[in-house]
Amino acid sequence: MDRILGSMIDDYTLYKIVEGMMIILSMILIYLGIQIALAWKFIQKKTARSDSILSEKDSFFRSSIFIFIAGFFILIHELFEGLEKDAPDFVTYEIFELIAISGFVLFLNEWNKIFKKMKNDQQDK
Repeated sequence: MDRILGSMIDDYTLYKIVEGMMIILSMILIYLGIQIALAWKFIQKKTARSDSILSEKDSFFRSSIFIFIAGFFILIHELFEGLEKDAPDFVTYEIFELIAISGFVLFLNEWNKIFKKMKNDQQDK
């Protein structure tokens, strides 16, 4: 990252900023995971049909894109990490990880919206 941001910020500070953002996103992941687990627990599964979950094509499409983004950037992260002498610096690795975690957060957020909508629909009936 020296070539891009070298004149504005040093690598160590940028690394710490990215690490801080990853910690915040990890906490959001835990929160969304708990919310999804609780929503799943309180949804009446006999009245909720699986086709009602998957019939939301836009949401399913967005979820697929988010998982693709997360998987792609984890793959890129691992491939670059395997290149010892031609590898970019450690900040680049962390940025790829940050993008991957962002994809997971967006995916869980999408499913949280679906479950909240299902829960509200069941309470309205």
